[in-house]
Amino acid sequence: ATAAGGVPAHGRWIFEIKFDGYRMLARCDGAKPRLFTRNGHDWSARMPALIDELAAAKLTGTWLDGEVVVLGPDGMPDFNALQNAFDGRRTGEIVYFVFDVPYFEGYDLRAVPLAERRTLLDVWLQAHGSEHLRFSAAFDADASHLLRSAEQLKLEGLMAKRADAPYVSRRTDTWLKLKTRQRQEFVIGGFTDRGGDARAAEIGSLLLGVFDERGSLHSVGSVGTGWSAATARALKKRLAEIETTASPFEAADAEASPKRRSRSPPRRPGVAERWVKPRLVADVKFAEWTPEGSIRHAIFVGLRDDKPARHVRREVDATPAGALPLRRPRTGSTRVTHAERVIDEASGATKLDLVRYYESVADRMLPHLAGRPCSLVRGPDGVGGELFFQKHLGKLQLPGVTTLDPALWPGHESLLEVASTQGIASAAQLNVIEFHTWNATARHIDKPDRIVFDLDPGEGVAWSRVQEAATLVHAFLDELGLKAWLKTSGGKGLHLVVPIAPRLPWDAVKGFSQAVVEHMARVVPDRFTARSGAQNRVGKVFIDHLRNAHGATTAAAFSARARPGLGVSMPVSWQQLGALKSGAQWTVATAREHLSFERVDPWADYWRTRQGLAGPMKRLGYNSSAPA
Repeated sequence: ATAAGGVPAHGRWIFEIKFDGYRMLARCDGAKPRLFTRNGHDWSARMPALIDELAAAKLTGTWLDGEVVVLGPDGMPDFNALQNAFDGRRTGEIVYFVFDVPYFEGYDLRAVPLAERRTLLDVWLQAHGSEHLRFSAAFDADASHLLRSAEQLKLEGLMAKRADAPYVSRRTDTWLKLKTRQRQEFVIGGFTDRGGDARAAEIGSLLLGVFDERGSLHSVGSVGTGWSAATARALKKRLAEIETTASPFEAADAEASPKRRSRSPPRRPGVAERWVKPRLVADVKFAEWTPEGSIRHAIFVGLRDDKPARHVRREVDATPAGALPLRRPRTGSTRVTHAERVIDEASGATKLDLVRYYESVADRMLPHLAGRPCSLVRGPDGVGGELFFQKHLGKLQLPGVTTLDPALWPGHESLLEVASTQGIASAAQLNVIEFHTWNATARHIDKPDRIVFDLDPGEGVAWSRVQEAATLVHAFLDELGLKAWLKTSGGKGLHLVVPIAPRLPWDAVKGFSQAVVEHMARVVPDRFTARSGAQNRVGKVFIDHLRNAHGATTAAAFSARARPGLGVSMPVSWQQLGALKSGAQWTVATAREHLSFERVDPWADYWRTRQGLAGPMKRLGYNSSAPA
């Protein structure tokens, strides 16, 4: 089949589900049916139950064409379940959906129109089909509506076939793939290791490519998400068996423009690539192709053992004559203007990269934004350009960004709130790089529900001292009876966040936080300072308590930072502190990969914790009624 860029507008077409499985030809000739992949490999021994079903049909001189799948609990094809069935030799659940019959009982039907071949097949399967041997039904409806339904059901798309077409054993424009998302096979040309001793046996990312007509392999980027730890280990073991010293990629790729190189492997600085013989094929979903020929926001689906690597080419949509535009559902709902404009020269990140990053983490980020006044840091000229700190919408209209009740802050313009994925993305489209939130919700605007301790290292402070500072502040808060949660700042430091019950006014909470900071600076003066200003923090860590004043804000969890590299403020566990390399360890480019491996939310208990301050204030000897 040929990937299509439009819905056929002329002629009679048959529309079927595009199954998420393996294409398979069944040769039925008496008691010994055989199953062959599209590469001609005999997989009969791998599916004994299906062979028995075909044998029971007692067909002779017949070839069936279809796709083998495993259906998930929701009744939808599940490619991972299919691979697990083959890997575990548990193929009894495989279903063979048959969509064509080029030969039947000795008759050559290849020249017969598809509609007639399918009528014969349908009648035969009604009499001889079973739970595991089924007819691939067609749908009589508008293709655009069918495609939208397929997207809602999370299906891969539709197959459009000319009803009057003969059967051919090659790629043809009478069979078209209408995809709900970008997805195709790529050749694996290398890989990187997973960081950390505990995961040294796992893959970090796969380096991908496609062959051209001359047989040269060209890099299209990499994929670093979509697999479990077990799959990551299995992939690394399999790739190690075909490892080689020379890169299989076309040498000219290494001489591409800096922008092209920034999107080629390795994806992370300091991670060396390892090369393999280009034999394995990966099935990959992705958001889009860049103008430079790389894929963006890729997700690994599985290996394709049924397709030879040498046949893998970049799929180019073919548009039938008079076709209607294919309104493929977007990766995100926001139209991005000037998408390819580079907003960070250090990383080469574009405006589209930032918008797509925010869309990808929106579900995690929203709990940190919803219900709170939010300030936006806009950078129309990107990192290094002039930044604008925007607390009010004014005349701006941003979908998904709302204004709060003006009574919350009398004498000021209405504060704004970002409470939806659309709001996050539309703000990023308007050049917002950072999202900062208050320490109080709109519901309890006069009583903060958290305290933030911002650890900001001065000149000459090594990262290990920042880690030590976080440990010391954490220990002291624990001594006071307060639990604190940790996140990277996305810049040079770390944030400790203490959830509290919204009972006390701003001055009392700010005064308490100041007392904590002054205590640390007094007890460990060679490590901490409570005084702002660059001259006061040389060789020390400044603990910023001013974040706890009325109207002050802190970069929200998952917010990018408008600094070279576009670091991200990432929630982490205290157990992860020792392994952190910097406050900007994760960036817009690498955060999604990190989160894909995260099995437990390090802040899960944060949302259930609301601590009183009466006891901690007493232990510290702080009197909230005394003048600050």
